[in-house]
Amino acid sequence: MDEPKCCMSSFFKELSGKAESRCTKIVDVAHRLFLDRGYENVSMNDIVKVAGGSLATLYKHFGNKEQLFIYVMEQKSEELFGEWKRQSVCYEGRIEAFLMMIGTSYLDLVADDDSILFHRLIVSLGYLDKSQLIKETILETLTHPINVVSEYLENEKKAGRIEVDDTKLCAHQFLNALEEPFMFSRVLGVETDISETTRLKALRQLVRIFCRGLSVSQ
Repeated sequence: MDEPKCCMSSFFKELSGKAESRCTKIVDVAHRLFLDRGYENVSMNDIVKVAGGSLATLYKHFGNKEQLFIYVMEQKSEELFGEWKRQSVCYEGRIEAFLMMIGTSYLDLVADDDSILFHRLIVSLGYLDKSQLIKETILETLTHPINVVSEYLENEKKAGRIEVDDTKLCAHQFLNALEEPFMFSRVLGVETDISETTRLKALRQLVRIFCRGLSVSQ
């Protein structure tokens, strides 16, 4: 039998006041520890030691470490990429401006040292025999930004403003092309120029290439 899918937003709606504040702190602490130490090296006791409260409360709200990890991934994904979707409606017919907005935000994330820790965390989990639910959650987290860009491109395609066969593949290609010059070398520990000037230069060039390839109507 498949495990039930968790939903962070509905979970928090069931809480109020002190309980919500406590659970928010637990999620933030767990996120930090998972990034810094890796999934396998973090226990529920470790989280309680930093977040405070009791182990009983932690298990009451989150069930186990696997469920907590899923909550963390869902919440952080929404924090990072939920605003993209909300802003996308303001960019109808302005694909170049949309891609610049998305690209700037995405490269800001890539430039953050936590992005390196996140990639290492995901790679390490790939070698563990984890449940299908965790694998699906990781995949959804990784594809969240792709889906936001893809939905925007699909709407532009339906409006006849761009020409593209597969909008999801196009979104994937855009974000991958944006990230690749900066991420892989840094994951390997190689010093890389990821200054704001360098990021902006890379973004502007990529946006021009994509807009031409999409046959953007002027």
